[in-house]
Amino acid sequence: MRRAVLYYGYRNRNTGKAAVSLRAAAYGSLRKEERDNMEKQESLWVAKPLKLAGARNVRDLGGYPAEDDGTVQSGRFYRGDSTAGLTGEDVRLLQQLGVGCVVDLRSGQETERAPSALRETPGVDYYAAPMLDQVTSSAFQGKLPERMGEVYVELLTHMGEQFVRILELFAAHRGRACLFHCTAGKDRTGVTAMLLLLLAGVPREVIIADYSATGLYMKESFAQQKRWAEETFGKAPPDHVFSSDPAEIEMALAYLEEEYGTARDYLRQNGASEELLCSIREMLLSPRG
Repeated sequence: MRRAVLYYGYRNRNTGKAAVSLRAAAYGSLRKEERDNMEKQESLWVAKPLKLAGARNVRDLGGYPAEDDGTVQSGRFYRGDSTAGLTGEDVRLLQQLGVGCVVDLRSGQETERAPSALRETPGVDYYAAPMLDQVTSSAFQGKLPERMGEVYVELLTHMGEQFVRILELFAAHRGRACLFHCTAGKDRTGVTAMLLLLLAGVPREVIIADYSATGLYMKESFAQQKRWAEETFGKAPPDHVFSSDPAEIEMALAYLEEEYGTARDYLRQNGASEELLCSIREMLLSPRG
C-alpha cells in the first residue's frame, strides 16, 4: 500500500486535543534528517491514492491498526471520489485489484450529470445508495451548511438505515473488494469510512487522519470546483465546504459517542443484525496467523 505521513501539529479549538495537521509526504521522498525527525514526532501513516488518471482520492482503507493489536485488511475496502472520469486503464486496474462491488453515494442529480464509469463494467456490481451532503448533491445551490460537521451529524441522524443497507451490500460481496465513493470522497464517503473503521476498532486519531487526508489529495480539484461554482452561479462557495478540517469529523465522532455509545450500537439501532456486523468485521480485519 502506498502511504504518506500526516503530522500532528495543532490543538483542536473545541476540545483542546491534538489534531492532525494538513501536511503529508511520501516516506520515501523524505531526506534522512526528515525521516529521523519524523520518528521523534507524533505522526501517522495514511494511505496515498491509487494512481488513476480519472480520480484523485481512491484509497485503500487497509493497513491501519485495529483493536487487540490487529490490522485492517488491505485490498478489501476502498474509499474514493467520483468514478465518472475513470479511463479504461483505470477500470482495468480496479478490476485487477479485485473490485467487484461499487457503492455510489452520490445523489440522483449527481449521477445523472456524471454517470459512473463502473456502472456497466463486466464483473462489477454497481449500486446507487444516494445521500445528500447539502453541497455537491445540490450543485452548490441553496443554503450551504455553516460547518461540514453539521452535515455529518445530519447523515448519522437520518441515514442510519441507508448505512446498514450499504453494509449489507458489502457483506454480499465477501470474496471481492468493495469501493464506496461520492463526488469528492470527503463527506458522505468520510462518514461511511468512519463507521467501518470504528467497527474495526481503529483508534480515533487514525480515523481523523484518514478523513483529513482528503484536503491534501483533493486540493487541486477543490480549487477547480470552487472556480466552476463561481463562474456558474456568480458566487464562490465558502472555503469550509472544500475543507477536511479534523474538527468536523470530530464533531461526528462526538455525536455518535454521546447519542449511541459505539458505531456497533448505532448500526444495531438502525436495523443491523449481529450476523451482519460480525461479517463486516471479518472482512475488515486481517486474519491472525
